[in-house]
Amino acid sequence: MEKDNDLAGGPFDGGDRSDEEAVRGIIVEEGPTGAANPLDPSLIETISVQMPKLHKAFQAIAAYVTASPDEFMRKSLQEMARAVAVSEPSILRFCRHFGFKGVPDFRIALAMSLARERTIGNSSFIEPAITDKAVVNRKMKRAIAQFAATLTVSDRSIIIDSGSTTQLFAERLRTAPGLIIMTTGLNIVETLRGTPQHTVMLPGGTVRFESNSVSGRLVESTLANMCFDTVYLGADAIDPALGLSTFNEAEAHQNAAMISVSKNVVVLADSTKFRAPRLHRFCEIERINAIVTDTGLSDELANAIGVHGVTVHRVQPSEGDYE
Repeated sequence: MEKDNDLAGGPFDGGDRSDEEAVRGIIVEEGPTGAANPLDPSLIETISVQMPKLHKAFQAIAAYVTASPDEFMRKSLQEMARAVAVSEPSILRFCRHFGFKGVPDFRIALAMSLARERTIGNSSFIEPAITDKAVVNRKMKRAIAQFAATLTVSDRSIIIDSGSTTQLFAERLRTAPGLIIMTTGLNIVETLRGTPQHTVMLPGGTVRFESNSVSGRLVESTLANMCFDTVYLGADAIDPALGLSTFNEAEAHQNAAMISVSKNVVVLADSTKFRAPRLHRFCEIERINAIVTDTGLSDELANAIGVHGVTVHRVQPSEGDYE
């Protein structure tokens, strides 16, 4: 099912587990990132306020999260449990206590909270791991990817950004007619392995293991003299007035380079990205041709985006959207 924004215009009208999967029978359920909006007030602030009222195990976890957020973002569930001297299920219950389904969506919200609170001169931003991003809101991402694949019918050459939603989009292209595909995502290249109808290109650059991609000035210089029909982008944050932004400054530069060599811009992002703080901006809202998101996006926000000439597609998962 799709719900288009009535004000939109332009050329584009038209059951998974976490990385820890299960711990002693506890499954991380799938759903939107957090029961409420975990970023207002900030997650760090909420944890700090509640810490004195928590029981002993939760206090230990809270102290670890606030004192060493970088370690909490990077370590496996087993490693965190050993570091804090609590059980693995206790960490899962701690995340659920604050309204989350499990560790991955808690860590993404933690990263966004830290990004919102940081000031000039602080240490560099802690980016969420690709493994966390991949398991959050997966059903919505599958529906978005499925619909976005239908927008490629008039394309001959495209750029696919790295990311979890764009990887699902690439999966939908495995049986599509032949395309010239440029991507910075190592996961995209692997997804398209064994598709001889496509010509897949990977630019040179520095490998960023946390995002499973390549980046750097070499990417931008590779793109400089090329031209593509459409770039299909993810985004860490979308503002109805200010456009797209991302966690990483280098990634913002290369996303801007991708946009500059593409005739059309299509954004693939679930509705939680519209509540995110602004980080490194790389695309004005007027430059976007279409946004494919889910039905969690409100009419108010869809209309606010649509007045800029952006086509907003809101899709909902059906049985055919996921295995």
